[in-house]
Amino acid sequence: MSQPAYNHLPKQLKNHYIIQRHGFSLANNDKLICSNPEIAIPPTGGPLNTGYGLHEKGKAQVKESATLLSKHLFPTQQAPANDDTPVVMFCSPFKRTVETAEIIQGVLNDTVLHGKVAAPIREMELRERWYGKFDMTSDDNYELCWIDDAAEPDHGEHSQYDIESPSSVCDRATRFIVDKIENQMEGKIVILVAHGDICQIMLTAFAHTDAWKHRSLKHVDTANWRDTLDFE
Repeated sequence: MSQPAYNHLPKQLKNHYIIQRHGFSLANNDKLICSNPEIAIPPTGGPLNTGYGLHEKGKAQVKESATLLSKHLFPTQQAPANDDTPVVMFCSPFKRTVETAEIIQGVLNDTVLHGKVAAPIREMELRERWYGKFDMTSDDNYELCWIDDAAEPDHGEHSQYDIESPSSVCDRATRFIVDKIENQMEGKIVILVAHGDICQIMLTAFAHTDAWKHRSLKHVDTANWRDTLDFE
């Protein structure tokens, strides 16, 4: 199968990518779809008026997951001697993803890299998929979105609910990876911290399959990560 035109990833990549999903959030706890940047980015609002960041459960999840990631990336728990910045992190600017990325940064610096991991770079192209009419409604409505994604012949391209299409998500994410990462650095471990559907859709890009098939891939659970070398 030829690679879809909206997937801009080259066959050979210069960097090693980890796809990380944010931890259990306040929106998850309230069973809300929270995809509007104007609601999900600010440090105010939400059930505690602290923004829609991580729930305490999510913070613990991410710390545990990041510890496993540290051991996966650095089995000897020794920092590379020849690179002062072996790991680069990018994240969605939503509060829940920023907090997730900051916890991962802290764990990697504490366990192996001793200050070599810089603050995560916030990147709007890694934002949550836009869920249109379902935004700030019950997360049960994700199922309707995924039904649209799977339905022929449209595959979510003209959603009756104004949901962002899988191809649009893949287009913006892979353009970002090529323009801001592949064209500007080499030999790095790159951790991309994002949201459920965009994580799945990015994985379809690394697997060189159709974006609308994202639900057919092994699911990235809350606070979990996937190593894209699994697709090589």
